[in-house]
Amino acid sequence: MKVSEIGEFGLIDRLARIVGRGGDGVVKGIGDDAAVLEPAVGGGRLLASCDMQVDGYHFELEQITPEQLGHRVLAVNISDIAAMGGRPRWALVTLGLTPDIEVEFAERLYRGLHKLAEEFGVSIVGGDTCRSPERLVVDVAILGEAHAKGVLLRSGARPGDLLLVTGEVGSSAAGLACLRAQEELDRAGIGPETTSRLVSAFLTPIPRIGAGRFFVECGLVTSTDDISDGLASETNEIAQASGVGFRVWAEHLPVAPETKEVAGVLGEDPLRWALYGGEDFELLFTLRPGSGSQAVEDFIQAAEEAAGIPVTVIGEAVPASEGVKLVHGGEMTDLRPGGYDHFRD
Repeated sequence: MKVSEIGEFGLIDRLARIVGRGGDGVVKGIGDDAAVLEPAVGGGRLLASCDMQVDGYHFELEQITPEQLGHRVLAVNISDIAAMGGRPRWALVTLGLTPDIEVEFAERLYRGLHKLAEEFGVSIVGGDTCRSPERLVVDVAILGEAHAKGVLLRSGARPGDLLLVTGEVGSSAAGLACLRAQEELDRAGIGPETTSRLVSAFLTPIPRIGAGRFFVECGLVTSTDDISDGLASETNEIAQASGVGFRVWAEHLPVAPETKEVAGVLGEDPLRWALYGGEDFELLFTLRPGSGSQAVEDFIQAAEEAAGIPVTVIGEAVPASEGVKLVHGGEMTDLRPGGYDHFRD
């Protein structure tokens, strides 16, 4: 059997069966955005995650500056800490460099890393460098901190909870499409005033640490996941971890006007980008509705003020027996996992 036959998540499940998902000091092991660890001393929690970025798969060197790449590789790791409601603290960076890469390139990449690290209070404390025979590889491992009772997981959703998302979805996929089809967009009169924000969403995503911290403090958020592989996949991940189903309302998804405009020119479906495009690095989460619509409105207002970004209700949790469904145009269909998979063509 080849890894392409079972896919990324099938492989992860098989490997997890070998090493297990727990152990001494492990509060939450394999299966969430970050591992949750209990240090031998102190009463807090340590969060640990890593993410590898490979030229030709996650980015294209001719489309990204070294500084933007440095920002991106750290941002996607900080996003995992945001999804757990934690504070990012330390990072280790491993560079797999081809022999022809200029020293200046590596220095500029680190300047981009350092700039974002300073913004979020992260210290770059080490790593490794090695020769990569064919393409640039950057691997970041990140450590964060959280209070013992203040860690957000994928597994807390219950029927009746609302499903919400920060920011916009589909923008990163639209930004990548802009980079790949700039000439076509230019011929259609779609210029930088339309595409620049989408391109930035792909090249230099902003981790939602402020939102994650607010979710912990308010005590109403029951589960979270960051949107790396696509909203459809993350919704199914929360559903599986929590033992619930979901109704996702397509018309409520926050898709930017620019995304819709670019999709129209390129003959793409903006809903597909929103559900399956991935790498938006927004937070998908569930909310206990409390005492009714006013309580939800109050939460949204407080969350938007704390995080500085919009928050949108896009669905609701239902019993697991009802499955994960997309409601679109009055019809209801299965919302299956989908989006980026490293091992599927």
